[in-house]
Amino acid sequence: YIRTGELDGLQAEVQREPRLALDGGADGLDFYRIIARRASDFLKSGGRLYLEVGYGQAELVAGLLRENFFVNIKKDYDDIERMILAQKK
Repeated sequence: YIRTGELDGLQAEVQREPRLALDGGADGLDFYRIIARRASDFLKSGGRLYLEVGYGQAELVAGLLRENFFVNIKKDYDDIERMILAQKK
């Protein structure tokens, strides 16, 4: 969920995570695109999908899901849009 170009500038403790777990491609959304495209294949009607998103990504990720899901964005305790709650149509 992190842009490839930002990985080297992350805090040391974050850089200890496997790069594959952090690298979201050029815009940070590569994994979300895959999830949005394939999730409905694995969920029944009404099935739910919960995603944590990075700063500034909530509306972009929600847009990827809206074709097949009802989408609700939730904020964290710092008032940052952080969670996507999606229910299959």
